[in-house]
Amino acid sequence: MQSKKLMRMFTLGLALASPVAFAGETTTQLTCPAGTKQSGSKEEGLFCRKPELAGGSFVAHGPYRSFHANGKKAAVGQYANGFKTGSWSFFDEAGNEYGKTEFRESNYHGKRLLYFASGKPHFIEEYQNGLKNGVVQELSEDGKVVHQARFENGKEVAVK
Repeated sequence: MQSKKLMRMFTLGLALASPVAFAGETTTQLTCPAGTKQSGSKEEGLFCRKPELAGGSFVAHGPYRSFHANGKKAAVGQYANGFKTGSWSFFDEAGNEYGKTEFRESNYHGKRLLYFASGKPHFIEEYQNGLKNGVVQELSEDGKVVHQARFENGKEVAVK
């Protein structure tokens, strides 16, 4: 629980570190949920924020976008009450998707995929509450399984 809180504070701190003057970024508009407003910059990442009920600080809530120095998107995802949630996609500087990760409360939860430059899957992993749980595969670019293991609660229990 303590580590979740630290992760949340760290993530929020990074997101809110950008000057409020950039909150009016006009080149990329997010569709923020009711009660939130867009904040951040293309350099630091754009996100929606809402006031936290206690303490008067702000919490990331809603869509998030970050960008490479060349202007191409780097990451696309969602926050829910300060935590990464749902499916996040990650892109290289050319704009090609190189990874997709499912999150719940900022922990890996569900599938995590990493792709070759060709777009074909390279690693397929299954997580539950931040721990590998299920089948983990490494694939060759032609789709053949190079390595496969099964995990339960973060511990490897079988290898093929």
